[in-house]
Amino acid sequence: MGNDFNTAGRAVYLPAVNNSFARQAVITDITDRPFPAGLTIDDLVYWQKNRLFNYPYLLHSIGLYKVGAVDDTAVSRTERGSAVILGDSSGFQIGQGTLKGLEGFSANMPASQAIAAWNGASDVRNWILNWLEAYSTYAMTIDMPLWAAVEDTQSPFSNCSREQLLRMTQDNLRYINVNKQGNTKWLNVVQGIGNDDTEFWWNGVKNFRFSGWALAGGAGTRGGLYQLLYAVLLMNEDDAFAEGLDWVHVLGVSTLDWAVILTALQKNLNKRNPALQVSFDTSSPFQSGMMREEAYYLPTLTTDPRTWVFPKKESPQGYIYIGSKDPFPYSCSPLGKLLELGHLNVSDVDDAGQRKQYDTVSLMMLVNHDIWVTLKAIEMANDLAFGADSEATTPRTLVDCIAYINEVFDIAYSKGDWRKYLSEHKALFDAHSQSIYG
Repeated sequence: MGNDFNTAGRAVYLPAVNNSFARQAVITDITDRPFPAGLTIDDLVYWQKNRLFNYPYLLHSIGLYKVGAVDDTAVSRTERGSAVILGDSSGFQIGQGTLKGLEGFSANMPASQAIAAWNGASDVRNWILNWLEAYSTYAMTIDMPLWAAVEDTQSPFSNCSREQLLRMTQDNLRYINVNKQGNTKWLNVVQGIGNDDTEFWWNGVKNFRFSGWALAGGAGTRGGLYQLLYAVLLMNEDDAFAEGLDWVHVLGVSTLDWAVILTALQKNLNKRNPALQVSFDTSSPFQSGMMREEAYYLPTLTTDPRTWVFPKKESPQGYIYIGSKDPFPYSCSPLGKLLELGHLNVSDVDDAGQRKQYDTVSLMMLVNHDIWVTLKAIEMANDLAFGADSEATTPRTLVDCIAYINEVFDIAYSKGDWRKYLSEHKALFDAHSQSIYG
């Protein structure tokens, strides 16, 4: 697999590819619109061999599709082994009751009815398992939503207790254990709200050992760095990162400070298991490019934590740019260097009769650009934070966090009281979680 970015020994970012991009990449005809010379629509599919850049990692969720669907997309066409595809099993959509084609569920239904409905959804479980086995390199197990038991939601499972949600999840794990086909490597999802919930959930799922783990909710980044470290070190006590348990995915984060923190986490886990890989994901470049029509540009990273962000501006759009040879103003990416404003601005009106100059291909080009900038900024952040001069180039909070992460792992590996150490430094870990993003 080709890779134009330095990810060796680092946590890898998985862009969460949406189904619109994946589908349009195989059905869109660009013969009647301006497009950079020498390129085709296939060159926008970054995880496959192309003329722009190659990065062989992505996340794709089955929750984007209707139950039973097997759509023809750039993801389903990916040659096995040419990219690492992490398949999301749609636990979030199941929990929300928004998985298309999932019948028999309604908001806030009685717990007994929700459990009975899920127990009867064997066709859904079978479809999820078969889809993930067919298209993914790694796949997340089917977890039921712990957050539904404690948060004010419209979830069909909102009246279930955490014990009931855990039992349904255990049934799903047994189903996967019996029916898995060996085409994908399964990651058991560890959930939490607070540390007590994480311990409860971990003790209920830890004996289902597949190929690694996915950390969600309070066991991931949602509870901040203190809770993430608590979950990982708790799991470490049960030898969760031994040989063969080689992938740890942290759901729903892609900020630069977390990219560095997760690399620090991987470096410490690699001391026991050199083959282990940490990954993380968001759909941010797809939301920015396809929904908000924004272009990222590279940050200037300094010791000021406020600079550790993805700067972005609305991409130039207007009738005056149709046919324009003016260069795209954010030309840091391989595509950006080739783009003219006339490549983006091509339409007078959209299908609804509204004045709009960007078509679907315009948005896909913005996404390709935004993904490259995201990956390059993550590479830059890691280069600084783990470089020889890190204290002079990296925000103090991040430097301290990396040092404390190293220390708490040293304590844990020597059978010391890591819980006490975490508690004593909780204020620093909490400060990290609030320093930039509030």
